[in-house]
Amino acid sequence: MTTLTSEANAAHALMMLLAEHPTLPQPEFELHEYVSDAGEPEWGAVLVVGDSLTHFEQWRATLDLDPVFVDFSACSHGACLTAIGDFDGVSVELFAVINVPAK
Repeated sequence: MTTLTSEANAAHALMMLLAEHPTLPQPEFELHEYVSDAGEPEWGAVLVVGDSLTHFEQWRATLDLDPVFVDFSACSHGACLTAIGDFDGVSVELFAVINVPAK
């Protein structure tokens, strides 16, 4: 698959995902290039749901991403949640930064 075809497939999958779920909170999104397991350049999508555990969970369930594979880490802005899966054959990363109140 050419890089241009891969990017077009990622863009199409992202637009279809957003169009199929208009009632969900609309995330920020971008296409990104990464190296596949086969060592080839591929394109995927990143969905950033912002400061909301509820919005993260709504999108995680919609994408049918197993909650066991949600990664939690501390980051400079608070708590970072990440889940990776695929939609329509395209890699999708779901990301949220949750502000943690100071003590």
